Amino acid sequence: MSDQTQSTDRLASLLKSALAQRPATGEPAITKAPGVIDVMGGIGEDSGSLVITSTAGVSFTVALWATAEPNLAVRFCSEGGEATPRDFVLPLDGLLSTAPEAIISDTQNASAEWAAPVLLAIRHAIAHGGFARPAGGFAALVLTDFPPDADLGRHAALSTAVIDAFCRLLAAPHERLEKAALAADAVLALTGIPAQRIALTALAGPADGSLLQIQFHPQPKLDPLPLPPCIAVAAARTFLTRPTTPERLIETRACTAMSQLLIAELQRADGVATPAHRLAAIDPTEYVERFRDRLPSKMTGRAFLEKFGELRGVNGCVVPADTYKVRSRAEHHIYENRRVHDFASLITRAKRTNSSEALAAAGGLMYASHWSYSQRCGIGGVETDRLVSAIRKQGAAVGLFGAKVTGGGHGGEVVVLKRADDTARSALATAVREAQAASNRTIHTFRGALPGAEFFNPAPTAALVGA
Repeated sequence: MSDQTQSTDRLASLLKSALAQRPATGEPAITKAPGVIDVMGGIGEDSGSLVITSTAGVSFTVALWATAEPNLAVRFCSEGGEATPRDFVLPLDGLLSTAPEAIISDTQNASAEWAAPVLLAIRHAIAHGGFARPAGGFAALVLTDFPPDADLGRHAALSTAVIDAFCRLLAAPHERLEKAALAADAVLALTGIPAQRIALTALAGPADGSLLQIQFHPQPKLDPLPLPPCIAVAAARTFLTRPTTPERLIETRACTAMSQLLIAELQRADGVATPAHRLAAIDPTEYVERFRDRLPSKMTGRAFLEKFGELRGVNGCVVPADTYKVRSRAEHHIYENRRVHDFASLITRAKRTNSSEALAAAGGLMYASHWSYSQRCGIGGVETDRLVSAIRKQGAAVGLFGAKVTGGGHGGEVVVLKRADDTARSALATAVREAQAASNRTIHTFRGALPGAEFFNPAPTAALVGA
């Protein structure tokens, strides 16, 4: 029996049981959203950078239906059938009147953190998505093969599945950028920084396994980036002794916004009529020649607030007593945007010419990006550095072209550009074993790509449950 058949049978069994317990007042909506790998750019989405993403071979399947009861009931199940389904139920009125932070706290207190993205997504859809408030309530069934310790954009991916199911259930066609924004904004209190690229990839990841090129500023851009034949990306999840917390990501985002205002002030002093509104709009050469030596390496929150006041559009305030590394954060975004564009050009060249040299050069940009994430932004740790070094030691000759820490993995996941053959798989396994031996912790690898939720066409409920 194939994995796909087993998964379908598991969904059918769980859905039949859930519907018997909480009857539907109409046809359930079913969708499936994959995990997401930040390939290049990552946290640069907010600075106007081009970012490149891929889907991963794990997913959330969500069935959502209306009920007569005025509650939101969530059932969460793991693939394989060995784990007991977990349930969380609360009045829909209570959900809609509760702040996101309180919802997260309530689920943590109930040991039901897994329910938070579902609750937040439905709350946000009703409050901000233009959906009509139902007379009754909803029930949601979540089936996933995500390992419990994996990130792969899990909060935004699950939120995306819920928002997509909501649109299908209510026959409310929303444009994909709008759906992605709803899904990302819904879980902002969980992720710490915008994850619209994650939501958009989980929604629109190409069915043919291509990477996605995404940019939100100055104009939205969503284009596939086909990989050369027999080339793939994989992800590896390690454990950080000192994990990258949402607070660190919020601090990094605040530093980015602070440095953008400081550079805009320098541009105005130089007579520039329209200063750059995003760091990615600044050319690296221009930055080095005109701004680097005039930009402070560090700045206290107090000094910034006295000069500019509170930041707008950043969740989390500037703390007067804290010191912010504004120059290093600015440099990451300015240089990373160039690296991402060069990476895309090299992948395109490799596909056109079948050039291993272009792939090796693209991998070199990934190693440079990894260094910048670690040294300029403090994302990652000793464990990810060790894994990237082990992959680099194996090298392009055996089909491992490059690796870097991801932005979506909050510092604990590494993305690898590699050949899709046995030699490269064996080399990656060797690198993983070396890193595992040094850290004495298991490293999980994820391969394969799944199409985004937009491409999922479920069987009718009657066919699934045998009604």
